[in-house]
Amino acid sequence: MTEMEVLRRRRELVILSAELQRATFVRRLERIQANPARAAIGAAAKVASRPMLLKLGMSAFGFALRAYRKRSHGRRKKEHH
Repeated sequence: MTEMEVLRRRRELVILSAELQRATFVRRLERIQANPARAAIGAAAKVASRPMLLKLGMSAFGFALRAYRKRSHGRRKKEHH
């Protein structure tokens, strides 16, 4: 097999891999969109007022930020010991 044939074959495999990954992604996305729980959450979000959603979002962000800081602070303590 020549070097050009090897490179051509590798290119074909990379393209095939990308197509398979794309197909998997599309299938997962379709499954998520078809999920009844997601539809219920979407309906509830539309009913809720925007300020309430903003408040909930900021609350969730604050919770995640505190958890991240607590975890990273614990790691720093372990590094010092």
